[in-house]
Amino acid sequence: MSDVFDLYHAWLAARTDRPAEVIRGLHGDCDRVRLDAEGLAANNWPASFPADMQVQRGDRLAWGGYDEDRAIYDSPVFVPETGEARTIHLGVDIFAAAGSEVYAPVDGRVHSFQDNANVKDYGPTILLEHAVDGLTFWTLYGHLSRDSLSGLRVGQPVAAGERIAWLGAAQVNGGWTPHLHFQVILDILDKSGDYPGVFKRSERDHWKRICPDPAGLLGLYG
Repeated sequence: MSDVFDLYHAWLAARTDRPAEVIRGLHGDCDRVRLDAEGLAANNWPASFPADMQVQRGDRLAWGGYDEDRAIYDSPVFVPETGEARTIHLGVDIFAAAGSEVYAPVDGRVHSFQDNANVKDYGPTILLEHAVDGLTFWTLYGHLSRDSLSGLRVGQPVAAGERIAWLGAAQVNGGWTPHLHFQVILDILDKSGDYPGVFKRSERDHWKRICPDPAGLLGLYG
């Protein structure tokens, strides 16, 4: 996996083109947000983080969340009856209004899709596969609208900047404040239509090499 990790970062460093925005306005004036304990406290947000939580300031997008240890993951999806809970978030969350259009940042094809309809799960989810310069990696788009899955087919080509989905409302997106969970994956394992985005603290370093920070791919820094 170290070879793939290094190859991915070498490809990112060599890119001269600007990645397409996954949500329009993401390269503009945005707010960086934190949903770990310190970030929640700084904003006076409750640890339960209800689905009607207002994260955005007006029309400005808000984003953040990679490698955060989050207390908001308290449902059975993350907390087993025995053993270690999953609290480390290894995607980027981009907060925008339900119905916002979602675009592919780079060329690829549809790998898989499904509605992960459990409470506090992804809801409708799409995974794209990207093959560039001898490197294959995947991107995941979670918390979409159900309409986003209509008419999709495995293997369907997708161009950078092409609309692939819309953000879902809390009623369909797993019960969350509307946002896009975007994740980079370097080893798809045997997954289809789903992939964990939250991991155990004890396995943090291992999974960070499989799911690297998406900020570079999205052109987000700071």
